[in-house]
This record gives sequence, structure tokens and C-alpha cells, in this order.
Amino acid sequence: MTVAASLAILAACSPDNNVPAVTQVLSIRPVSNQSHLISGGDILVEINSSSMASQLQLQVDGKAITASLAALEESAQINRYQALVEGLPQGNTTISVLSGERSAELEVVNYPRSGPIFSGEQQSPYFCLADLAVDRDGQKRRFAIGNGKYIDDRAIDSDCSLVTRVDYVYQSTDTDAGFKPLAELLLRPQDMAFTNTIEEVEVPFIVRIETGTINRAIYQIAILHDPSSAAPSALAPSPQWNGRLVYTFGGGCEAGYFQGNSTGGVLRRDMLSKGYAVASSTLNVNAQGGCNDVLSAETAMMVKEYFIESYGEPRYTIGNGGSGGAMQQLLIAGAYPGILDGLMPSLTFADAVSYFTDAQECASLLRSYANDPAKELSDETKAILGGWSMWSVCDESLGDRPKRVGPDDCSSQIPEAARYHPLTNPEGARCSIYDGMRNIFGKKNYPEVETQRQFAKSPHDNVGVQYGLLALNAGKIDKDLFLDLNEKIGGWDIDVISRPQRTIADDDALRIVYETGRVTSGGAGLSQVPILDDRVYLDDIGNFHASIYSFVTRARLERDNGHAGNFITRRHSREQNIDEDNLALMDQWLANIQADTSTLSRLDKIVRAKPVDLQNDCIAPNGERIVEEPNFDTESIFDNTAGACNSLYPPHAGMRLVAGGPLSNDILKCQLKPIDYADYTVAFTDEEKRRLEAVFPLGVCDWSKPGVHQQVNRTWLSYGPAPENRY
Repeated sequence: MTVAASLAILAACSPDNNVPAVTQVLSIRPVSNQSHLISGGDILVEINSSSMASQLQLQVDGKAITASLAALEESAQINRYQALVEGLPQGNTTISVLSGERSAELEVVNYPRSGPIFSGEQQSPYFCLADLAVDRDGQKRRFAIGNGKYIDDRAIDSDCSLVTRVDYVYQSTDTDAGFKPLAELLLRPQDMAFTNTIEEVEVPFIVRIETGTINRAIYQIAILHDPSSAAPSALAPSPQWNGRLVYTFGGGCEAGYFQGNSTGGVLRRDMLSKGYAVASSTLNVNAQGGCNDVLSAETAMMVKEYFIESYGEPRYTIGNGGSGGAMQQLLIAGAYPGILDGLMPSLTFADAVSYFTDAQECASLLRSYANDPAKELSDETKAILGGWSMWSVCDESLGDRPKRVGPDDCSSQIPEAARYHPLTNPEGARCSIYDGMRNIFGKKNYPEVETQRQFAKSPHDNVGVQYGLLALNAGKIDKDLFLDLNEKIGGWDIDVISRPQRTIADDDALRIVYETGRVTSGGAGLSQVPILDDRVYLDDIGNFHASIYSFVTRARLERDNGHAGNFITRRHSREQNIDEDNLALMDQWLANIQADTSTLSRLDKIVRAKPVDLQNDCIAPNGERIVEEPNFDTESIFDNTAGACNSLYPPHAGMRLVAGGPLSNDILKCQLKPIDYADYTVAFTDEEKRRLEAVFPLGVCDWSKPGVHQQVNRTWLSYGPAPENRY
């Protein structure tokens, strides 16, 4: 696909050979999105020309169109304009710009506003807002606009499209009152606050909220705008906007099948007060978007395109969100680079698949074993088996959560009658995250389930995993517990029902999960973006958002790039909030990157552009800032307190790390090696060796080698209908 075409013509030489020739320039390039991934019938383009605007003509498929041009630069050397081309038909189109005998062309492929573009066949069933199951109180689920009202949930087509609406709110001088609806657009309430943007311009704190539907998701865009002036547009942005966009992502992780009734949050006072625009959608909430980062990437791309075509081109777009919102940022940047220019994850998990390896092995396997009264295990010993700060991390924080990789983990928003049950409703919606991403993972028959239906392939595997290995070698548990645990922990089947046999991954699923970027690697797109990781410390209260996962993400970057210079972690207590400081630092980081016109690699530019005040650090409970490089000592996983920050906020491990796995925690199926008794600090009797060899007849994990099919992911893959990079 040709992204931009240009034609440069050398003017006829002057008879005087000392007079330099004049190069005539004419080019056109896409601004709002890659030209082969356009949606909704509109595209913002940039035209570079030696000619003035009055000498240019735009055509669509050879027919002249009328389009306004906004000047970005006009000089004797070059003229730069932007134009919004509207009303494109679906499919392939040629946009031409003509100046006299010269022309330049841009090939465009336009997809429906309702999608899909590259995420593949859309989920079915799919429940629109009006069709969601009632909540626990028996109340109808509604989408709150943010002004005390709810959106009209009557869909206007089969794609769950809703009527787009615009509302205004204002910030009261009573900050505790929050945003209030602006009842009269041309009147300013007496309690209306003013705010200073990052350009130190004081403006009325009035926010325009647009709510509509894109890609079957409900989106919202919030931006400072005074309604007494003309509505913002791509060619005439709101004068109160600071030119930056923050895209928010919501947490959780469930398999989708419904439109949802919340976004990642757009009425963010800390962002809006500084002039940032904020956008999000219901499918960018991981618990609503199917825990499907490809769908989230596609939706974010489409909403961002619409934003650019409606509000103007941002200098850069910053991702923001915690937990499942952090997963989405890292996965999107890794596999679809360019949608987000900077990442601000919090409560960071590197991705869903590798995280749920640890989480599900706790919830489905270890928990039932450790809680068996006959074992007489103390909570301290149980915690040691997984390396957690306390047993409640597994037993309560993880153990009471539904099985994200199991088919029965359906959101309460899905009507119960539509959900899968192996006996009563075998054709119902399967809610494992892999079934939610079956376009990516593919499907096959599983003979252990009595149905002709095909299920999504699974990459989970625990063959050769020696649970508790490092605890044994550290003298934290004895040989009998180590052997008994590995003899009895077992695995699960495709419905995540526990069984005595270990779990065996589908070979295709293993290749797919790495190749497509469902497990993040440190290379590919993730090495091309600045990341500011906000790590609030929750290990001390037994929360599953453990600080280890910041170190996991860092380890992948260090392995694949030789360093993690584009990844900054700031640790602090749960009583502290450093959001505003972090946003200002990320803004400066991105501004410095943009200002770097050198020939350095993108990664080197990112590292060099870090603001002086932005360093790996931790904030003590008393407010003292300690600058210190993060360090997770894999040789001391049960007492990781070396250094000032680790002594304040000690990180803990997980089940695979205690089993000897790497800090990167991204080996789903290990390569095997023969049992080597020199690997143990204890001596086994002949009978104990027999038991160990019976558990691991094929050998044990060789963690020094990459996982089976492990590789750096490819980028910008399509699962249809877009033909480019089709997987």
C-alpha cells in the first residue's frame, strides 16, 4: 500500500547556468491514520506544495471536490496545508491533488465506522447496551455521560450504534462538588472555576463531552472548550486545547461479548485542567473488551482517527491506565506501534497470558492442594510455595477470582441464558480469554468435552515445572513436601477443570501467542516508546497487583535491548498520588523526543530525551524521594530487601519464579532437560529419586533456554478484513 506519493519537477534551467534550478514540490500524505486503515469515510491529509492554496485542486477518483485548506506553513520555499476529505465510499479510493500539470496521489482504503478493520470477525453473540443483563440490584445498566444524565440506549442499527451527542460541564469553584452540568451554554455560572493550561493560559474550566459509537463501542471525548465560540474542528481546533491527547484504558480482564457501560474515564480533572484532551471507549476497558488487546488497539486507532478528523492533530498521544489498562498499553505499543506515543501504566502487568499462568496455577492447582487440612501446612509455608508476601495473595486475592482462562468466567453483564455450560448450554458463549480471541488463537476439537463444537486453542502448559524448587534449595520446605506437591498438583483440561495430569499446550497456540505479541517482548514496538511505570505498593496488604510485575516488564526490555532505558519505575505507598507529576514528566519526555532531529535510533533518542528530574525512584511514606535503580535479586527471592527502595517496598515472587523460572516470566512451555541431581541442595534417596522421575518422565524445565516457540513478536498483523500483514 502506498502511504504517500509525491511528484517533484525540476523547472527549466535558466540560460544563466549560475542561477540555481527551482524544485517544484507536490505531495500528499495521511494525517489521521495510515491510509489503508481509514474508517468512517473521512481522512485528514497534509499537502506540501510549492504552489499556494488557490492553485491546488483536490479530486476523489478523478472527480473534483470542495475541501477547505488550513495553512500550517506558507513561505517562498514550501507551503504546507491540511485538508479534511469527507464522504469517501467504502473500499479503495484515490485522492489526488493537482497543481497545473502536476499531480500527486494517495491510495486510501475506507472501512465502516462500525468496524472491523484488522481484528477479524466480530464477536457473536454481542449484547448492545440496552440488552445487557440487569445489575445485582435488578436495575437496568446505563451509560453515565458525566453530567448527571444517561445516554439514550436505543441502538439505531444492528451494530449497536447510538445517536452521537454533545454535552458541556464545568468545574465548580467548590472542588469537592466536581463537574456540574452547564445548563445554559452562553451563560457562565457564578461558581465556575478557571484553570491554567500547561501554556500558562487562564481559561474557563468548561469541558465539552462527546459521546457516540465507533467499532461497536461507546466512546467519549472530553476537551476544554468554551461553547460561546464555534465548535472545534480538525482545521480549527479548540483554542483552549493544549494540543495533546491522553487515551485512557480501563482494567479487569474478561472475554467480552457485550458493548459495556463505562470507559477508561475521560472526566479527568488533573488532565483537563492542563488543557489535555481525553478519550476512551467501552472496548478499551479490559473487562468489557474481551481482554483482547487487538480489538482494543483497533478501537483506540479508530477513535483516535475520529478525534483527529474532528478536533485536530495532537502533538502526541499518551496512554494511561492501571492493571488491565496497563496490560493494554504495553500490548498495543508492542504489537501496534504508533497508536500511542508514550505509556503511563500503573499497577503494571506485562500482559494477560503470562500473568494468568501464575494466577491460574495458584487458583486452580495450588490452592486446593495447600488448603487440604491433611497437609497441615501453615500459611507461611503456603506463601513460600508461591513466593508471595502472604498466603492471602493466592487464597483470597487470586483464589476467589473467577477463572479468566476458563469458559465460565462470564461477565455479569452477559445474560445468563447466553453463557456456555458443558451440559445445559454447550453452544453458549465461552468466556475464556482465548475463546474471546479465537480470531487470533484459532480453534480445534477437544475430545475430552462431549460436544462437536470447536474451542479456542490454549497456550498453557506446566509439563516439567518443579513447583517449589527454589524453596527446597533455600531450605524453606523439605523434600517430602516438594515431592508430594509435584506429584499431586496436576493440571487442567480445556474447561479448566483440575485433573491429575499436567496441562499440555497446543503447539500452534504457543507459536501464535509469541509471534502475534499476546505475550509482550521487550523488542518490537515496546522498544520504541517511552514508558513511565507508576508502581503503588500493595504487597503488604496481600493484593494480587504485586510489585514483581514491574520488574518482570523491565527484565524483558533488558533481555531484548540490552537495557531498559525507556522504562522508568516510580514506587510509592498507596497513600501517595504522583499522577500530575508523572504526566508533566511524560509530556516533557515526549517533547524532548520530538525535538531530537538527530540520526540516532528511536530507542537511543528516547533514552537521551529523559528529563533530568525523571529517574527510577521511590517515594518514602514521609515524602522523601530516593533515586535508585530498581533491582530484583533472583538469588534472594524470599528476602528481596537490599537497597533503600526495596527495604521500603520489598518485591515478592510468584509460582513460576519459585519453580526456577526467569524474572521475565514469559516462558509458557519450557524446554526440557534430564533431571540433574546436582541442581538440588538436598540429597535424594533412591526411593525419592524414583518418585521424582515418575513425576517428570520427560525431564524438567531448562530455564536457561527460551520457551518453546518463544520469539520477538511481529507488528501490525491483521486478522481480517484488512489484507495487509494478514496473519
